[in-house]
Amino acid sequence: MKVVGRFGSISTRILIILTLAFLLIILMVYWVIETQAKPRILEMTSETVVETGNEAINSIMASINHVDGMAKATSTMAGGLPKQDALYKETFGNLMQQTDQRIVGGGVWFDPNMYAQGRERQSFVWARDESGTMQPLERYNQARQTPNPYYRDWWYIPAMYARHDHCVWSRAYVDPVSNQPMMTCAKALYDSRNQAFDGVVSFNLLLDNLGDAMKKWQDKLGGYVFLVDLDNRFLTFPDQSKVMHTTEDSRQGEVITARQLADANPNFAPIADSLDSINQTLIDEAVAKDKSRYTLAARSILSTTNLDKISEQESKLLSALLLLNIDQTFNLVESHLVDTIAVPNDFVLQQPATAFVFRMPFTYWKMVIVKPDNDMMSVANALSNKLIQAMLLGFIPILLLTAWVFRRYFTRPLKRMAQSVADMGALIEQKKYQQLSAHKLPHSNVSEIQIISEQTNQLIDRVVENEGALAEINVHLEKQVAARTQDLQQAMDELKASQVHLVRSEKMATLGQMVAGVAHEVNTPLGYVRSNMELVGDNLIRFDELLQHSDQLLHALKAPTINQEQVEQLIEQTLQCCEEIKEDEVSEDLAELIKDGLYGVDQIAELVVGLRNFSRIDESKVKDVDINDCINTSLIMARNNLKNLDVNTNLAELPLIQCNPSQINQVLLNLFNNAAQAMPIDHKGVLQVNSSVDKAQQHIIVSVKDNGVGIQESTLAQIFEPFFTTKKAGDGTGLGLAITAQIIEQHAGGIEVSSSVGEGTTFTIKLPIQSIAHKNKPPQALFES
Repeated sequence: MKVVGRFGSISTRILIILTLAFLLIILMVYWVIETQAKPRILEMTSETVVETGNEAINSIMASINHVDGMAKATSTMAGGLPKQDALYKETFGNLMQQTDQRIVGGGVWFDPNMYAQGRERQSFVWARDESGTMQPLERYNQARQTPNPYYRDWWYIPAMYARHDHCVWSRAYVDPVSNQPMMTCAKALYDSRNQAFDGVVSFNLLLDNLGDAMKKWQDKLGGYVFLVDLDNRFLTFPDQSKVMHTTEDSRQGEVITARQLADANPNFAPIADSLDSINQTLIDEAVAKDKSRYTLAARSILSTTNLDKISEQESKLLSALLLLNIDQTFNLVESHLVDTIAVPNDFVLQQPATAFVFRMPFTYWKMVIVKPDNDMMSVANALSNKLIQAMLLGFIPILLLTAWVFRRYFTRPLKRMAQSVADMGALIEQKKYQQLSAHKLPHSNVSEIQIISEQTNQLIDRVVENEGALAEINVHLEKQVAARTQDLQQAMDELKASQVHLVRSEKMATLGQMVAGVAHEVNTPLGYVRSNMELVGDNLIRFDELLQHSDQLLHALKAPTINQEQVEQLIEQTLQCCEEIKEDEVSEDLAELIKDGLYGVDQIAELVVGLRNFSRIDESKVKDVDINDCINTSLIMARNNLKNLDVNTNLAELPLIQCNPSQINQVLLNLFNNAAQAMPIDHKGVLQVNSSVDKAQQHIIVSVKDNGVGIQESTLAQIFEPFFTTKKAGDGTGLGLAITAQIIEQHAGGIEVSSSVGEGTTFTIKLPIQSIAHKNKPPQALFES
């Protein structure tokens, strides 16, 4: 074999071409990443964080709105009740007992003299004890134990000044019982008679689940997530110890503000500055809207609350929130993002990060998501589509270059070789073996093609040498094939004749069972229709009596000389007959009897229509059919066999498909009858029939499920074989499921079965929506007639 140059190898040439293509792709990917990927990564990651943050805000607002709605309902109910101690204790006691475990206390707090003249304090308060049981408290009505009255407390005053229909939420504080952060929802109470301010309704909400909720969002987003309240006090934080401050007055600890945390950790200052700026924006909006009203509310809240219970800054924020919440709305679609902050070195993550600040309506709580910049670059997979597109565009020149090279150095030599082989093939078909030598393959400068050429030429030489022996063998083989083909055709004709006879027998047996069942079903409604008609005839006699009395009265009135006494007697008899008919409710009985009779006639009509639809003798060809109609028709036809079963259907809206309705009816009837026969006598049978469209919208799915005896695993593999049956001799031909399977196969569909012994069997039929095998595939022998 002659060896060509080292660059004549196809492998070498392909390697060189692919190396050049790979280098070009690397350069293009590098360019895409530098110019498009990095900016787009940051943009897409930010969009994902904002979307998730909005989802978290909406989920938290759902819980807040629940408490808000409960406060509204309680306020309305309290304002409409008579001021009686027993009534308030019973009503609100029952309400508090039924609240969620996260509501640890609350009550109704009346303003001085509003519950009873001369009574300064009157409240109905409940709180959970250490075991979690809601208990009533009386100490708030005793001046000695509570020297500072509740109506001057820091949550009471803002609710009194509120002019909107929502809770006023307090700042976060620590529950002395559970040592968990909590907040108070306060709602003004108005007298329903004169709409005067009566007091405040409150609910204390435990915030223990907020930490878990933030942890869930944190796991989803990466980085860390925390919540602050209106005054920027921490509701949650990854390390709760960093945001708690213990004092002598508060052994359980107080929650610090974001500014206090920034003072202790300067790296937190960018986030704290943003939170303070958001609160200042809230105050500026309130001043711009109504400065005088805002100033009056802020001073009133500060001056009327108990000493040291509220700061000046918190009173300003509460006043601004009360003023702006009048026009506040909550929209699940709107974004709650208010600021995005670059944090050079986050004190928790110890690396550069980006903080996203979200604001909640009504409460002005803020949620902060702090995400490391490194994590934001890890979502480069989102740009894979752009990279693939860029790589494909860059690969087009490579493909063109490769195509030209292969055409020049590979395709053309192969084409010449293929033409020579085609010529040799024509000579071989004509049995001109001796002429093959004139069409040997030419020499090629491609080493692989040259090897093929040499081997092919050697093969030609051998063919020419052995052509005489091969010709003789071919003639002998052709004679044997012809003889065996004739024998097989004769056997096939005999088999087809036997199969046609058996199929006709099976169809006649099924039709006989169906007609017997229909006759039985028709007989029942026909019997009570006849009975109702007899009762109608009996009741009509009563109306004949009324007509007779009316005729007698009419003759008496038309007589030349009217006998007044006779006329009055006839009128009395006529009226008495009418009253008897009314008392016996003859008209109502007639209406019910006629209605029942029509119902029976409808049942007979339904069976007749079902029988006509089932047979479809004039519609045996392929047509557009709703499979649900076939299911309903077959259930009607099998009603007699299914009378001891509970038949449940769940039929989805289906598109029309092309099929042979008569054959589909036969399939469904076979499955329904098999289900009925699979039920033990002492077992309550249930038949479930479902129809649906698969997820790909390509097939219709019909499932027939029973809770019968089931099919053993060894039998399951044979049930679709012709003539296989588990029935006794003479009870069946064993063609029912074989016919079913081949009908479905002809419709380009499929049938599957699953069964558990003692639990039941499920047959699942899949039929294509757009096409049918009848158009492309000749019918099999089992259904030829």
